[in-house]
Amino acid sequence: MVVESNDNQLQGGHGLQFVPSWMEDESLYSWCCRWHSHTLNRTRTTGLALFGVSSAAKVWYAPNPFEWFDRVTMGLLGSPHSILKNRTVAGSYLALADSDDRRRVELGELPPAHLFSAKSGGSTSLRYCEKCASEHISSHGVAIWRVSHQLPGVVVCVEHAQPLVEYSQVRQIWTLPLSRRAGEICIASQRELEFMIAVARAARYIFECEAVDVNLLRNNACKVLCEAYGALDAKRLDPELVEREWSRSTLFQWCTRTATCIKAFPRFWLTDVIRKRRSERNPLRWAFAIAYFSERSWTSIDIFFANLSVSQSTQLSLWSDIEDIPQEIQHAFERARSLTEAAAMLRVTAPTVRRWIRTNPDLSGITQHWKFRR
Repeated sequence: MVVESNDNQLQGGHGLQFVPSWMEDESLYSWCCRWHSHTLNRTRTTGLALFGVSSAAKVWYAPNPFEWFDRVTMGLLGSPHSILKNRTVAGSYLALADSDDRRRVELGELPPAHLFSAKSGGSTSLRYCEKCASEHISSHGVAIWRVSHQLPGVVVCVEHAQPLVEYSQVRQIWTLPLSRRAGEICIASQRELEFMIAVARAARYIFECEAVDVNLLRNNACKVLCEAYGALDAKRLDPELVEREWSRSTLFQWCTRTATCIKAFPRFWLTDVIRKRRSERNPLRWAFAIAYFSERSWTSIDIFFANLSVSQSTQLSLWSDIEDIPQEIQHAFERARSLTEAAAMLRVTAPTVRRWIRTNPDLSGITQHWKFRR
């Protein structure tokens, strides 16, 4: 269908003459591109029609204002909040945003761009899978931009296990896949592909969460790292060791080849995140951190996210039997003469040692010589 444009009508924010339905996990920008291709409008005219802003095409990740879009589409595509959360990259940032920012963005008091204000290191290019595009053309007659391919850190298609094709330097244009020249993102090896798929899976988990408790996320990551390195808590982790082993990883090797990604992972970024010294609300960093844990076989992606529903301690406080208790703790308990002396040796508080004993009966066998009343 071709619709004749009327600039006076468009600027008044009247309802659109036709409103196509969503296609699968199509992004908002993709829907706008499909609408634009039917109208034969100019780029600026489409921006005015859909958002009341002539330059709306510049902000492909979350075109807005949503109030205007909701009015002209007559609510047929869902509420502004559901569109923002489920059809734009902003959904990943909303999942990790603090409750006040999330509420203000949902109410329209803050623009979606507020969520991207920090330099997160995410890509500003559009991406699509050639096999997905071919399937969409066969089924629907047109290729679309899938929102799952635009998420922070995603450079491969999980369904087809192949690198995405990237449009770079796209500015103020409503364009669909296959309509411009683009290049496939470089993946150097099968192992690199495997762990970039892990990044994509972790990114999708974050995006699909309504809201993530960042404290639980950080505590869970801290527990994984502390157990991996035998540290009692985040303060006892050796940042140099963590950074040295991260720099040997497959994911790090991929990051060093991508100028748009490497700035998201400065020196000591992993330990800084779990110590609250660096932004812990960046979905790109979390997608890579969780995929890195998977690469090191410290945990699986499914298990990591399943554990978010359970409050985790940031210290190593639970062991199944005496063989699982770190030797550092066993030796300290054997050498110490009291609870407070053991706590001082291990650089933890006395209540922490007391809790360990109460929750791990096997420890009682090596504390019989202690001088204190339990």
